[in-house]
Amino acid sequence: MKFDLLGTLLVGASPPAAGGERHQVLFQPSFHSESLLTVELLPDATTVHLRVFTDSLWGALAGNADLRDARSPAELAELVALVLPPHSDHSAVLGSESVAQLRHDLARDLPGLSVPDDRRGCDGIGLRVAVTTADAPPARFEAWSPDAGLPAHAYFATLHRLATEVLDDPARTALEQLHGYLDLGPPLRDRGGSPRRLQIFSRLSSSEERVLGDFFFSAGDDEPVVVDMRNFEGMGTMLYPLFRWFSERPGPTLWVASKFARRQLREAGIPDAQLHHELADALLHLATLAASPSSRNPPTARRPRPAAQSPATRRGR
Repeated sequence: MKFDLLGTLLVGASPPAAGGERHQVLFQPSFHSESLLTVELLPDATTVHLRVFTDSLWGALAGNADLRDARSPAELAELVALVLPPHSDHSAVLGSESVAQLRHDLARDLPGLSVPDDRRGCDGIGLRVAVTTADAPPARFEAWSPDAGLPAHAYFATLHRLATEVLDDPARTALEQLHGYLDLGPPLRDRGGSPRRLQIFSRLSSSEERVLGDFFFSAGDDEPVVVDMRNFEGMGTMLYPLFRWFSERPGPTLWVASKFARRQLREAGIPDAQLHHELADALLHLATLAASPSSRNPPTARRPRPAAQSPATRRGR
């Protein structure tokens, strides 16, 4: 019999309060941490909670003989609490003004989970869903790596967007790792501010060459910019000219990069003087440059960005 990982996690949970609705998604990506997202919609507020497991949830629960021998739901719930792997918890509360729109969006998207989809694979993400109201047992659904064109996709996109908007930075790091699995578009964010903060996370593919160029081009040539790549996981070498082009702009440009990102940026020709490990260090560096008149370059004409490579050139990479 197939082990019900989500059902085991939720055993013994009390139902939502009257008029409430609970949405829970267990994310099981192939190469990243498992996590459980819970959205508790109540008449007066909504709670968003993400639990990120740092060790294998499947390994801790599926093979545990004591769990299989539990004699009651109460005993099973106690055992599950004892054997859960290490995890971190992240929560936020929405005001009542946001709840009505969220209810509408989830009611609109939920039917897509019922559309049959027999796709499965080895590299991707398994998604287990439980939707619970006060007067009914949980409605259960499953999905596998929903592409943007599939009916199930909208439900996961809505919940991922909500969690990303309201939870803290450590939770966003975990959610960014799910971004590519869920086919949520280019992993790029313009966070604005002064200095301008651009963020690149997850993985970049060759198909995103043009949108990456437009993303870089959004910053003025003389504007101070920090590019945050702390949660970046890789790109192909054909994108290197765009990164090198942006690093050569007249305005101050600094990169906050993970160990892997630093290696690729160096390969792309980014000078070490622009690379930082910590965001705070990069911001301090830019503040120091701004205070130094000698660091200010005269305005210059906008440089043309590198032309997109042809399909033939791409095949040669």
